[in-house]
Amino acid sequence: MVAVVVLWVSIGLLAYHYVGFPLVMFLLSRVRARPVRAADVTPRVTMIIAAYNEERVIAAKCENTLVLDYPSDKLDVIIVADGSNDATVSIAEAYAARGIRVMHEPARRGKTSALNRAVAEATGDILFFSDANTIYEPGTLRTLMRSFADDDVGGVSGRKVILQDATRAASGGETAFWGYEGFLKHCESLVGSIATADGEIFAMRRSLFEPIPAHVVHDDMYLTLRIVEQGRRVISEMHATSAEFASKSFFDELHLKVRYASAGYQILGLFRNRLLPPKSWFAVEFLSHKLLRWTGFAWLLLAFVANALLIGQPFYNLLFGLQLAFYALALIGWLLYGRVRLPGAVYFPLYFSLGNYAGLIGFFRFLRKGQTTLWRRAER
Repeated sequence: MVAVVVLWVSIGLLAYHYVGFPLVMFLLSRVRARPVRAADVTPRVTMIIAAYNEERVIAAKCENTLVLDYPSDKLDVIIVADGSNDATVSIAEAYAARGIRVMHEPARRGKTSALNRAVAEATGDILFFSDANTIYEPGTLRTLMRSFADDDVGGVSGRKVILQDATRAASGGETAFWGYEGFLKHCESLVGSIATADGEIFAMRRSLFEPIPAHVVHDDMYLTLRIVEQGRRVISEMHATSAEFASKSFFDELHLKVRYASAGYQILGLFRNRLLPPKSWFAVEFLSHKLLRWTGFAWLLLAFVANALLIGQPFYNLLFGLQLAFYALALIGWLLYGRVRLPGAVYFPLYFSLGNYAGLIGFFRFLRKGQTTLWRRAER
């Protein structure tokens, strides 16, 4: 009896996370949407680009920034390259005459520290956080700013798009994942606030910013929750996109997802009084969207073990066989990885399994010592 309960609770939570919650958000977005009072506004903006050893992409980033369709007298650009020991600083400084400021100190203290330093020098009413490897369409900044005409809006996040490259193993999975995320955030945004902004295309009111604690890894998630705590919305703007390549390999993508999961538990701890137990719709949304994703490995493992204990009954035999087949396909994908182009039948079980394995490793990393702010960058 216990095994039956554990099995169906686990399956139910997984089904709710991947299907039920998106369906609930979609329906809510249709029956209780809170429209944003958008208008063409051009507040003064400080764009902050975090760049650690980005000599390969920083020139392209500067060029892309300089062609944004936004009044030049209302756009302040800061590249903060703390700790960089390659040519990032010298390349960026070549754009000083065109209005780009560069901040650099030799010590590497992590992205959070760098962002805090840059914000202290910001002159804009709106802070726009960006990454060095992301590219925007010319109208992206104007599109993001439209929502700040609504006083209830404290932050606006754009939509992440993965550039297609057949040589990058994670492209297919990341394209599907960010398409799913974009849909879900769009629905969350219509209802109230998104669970977390995307740090590579995220704008917020300067008046709502408070220095991020030095040990925080998920700066974008931390800022999202702080904005919501102050009674403002963080919304998703589907028409403002950031484009970047997926990780070059599954190993790099695995490293990223481990960091995200470990850092997510840190955020959960920092905001536990707001999120646990859930006392608001936002808390329910956050736990449904984020916590169930980070703990997916646990529900998958419990479902597998409980199902194994029920072998002997035809239905549970079939269910266990389907689980074995799924993980067998993932294993085949792992064994073939790097040798042949993986068909979808093995690619997506592998991508899904690695994502949940990352959640497991991230959980134990959090318990052991936590994710530091000095992480290894994924090759893109």
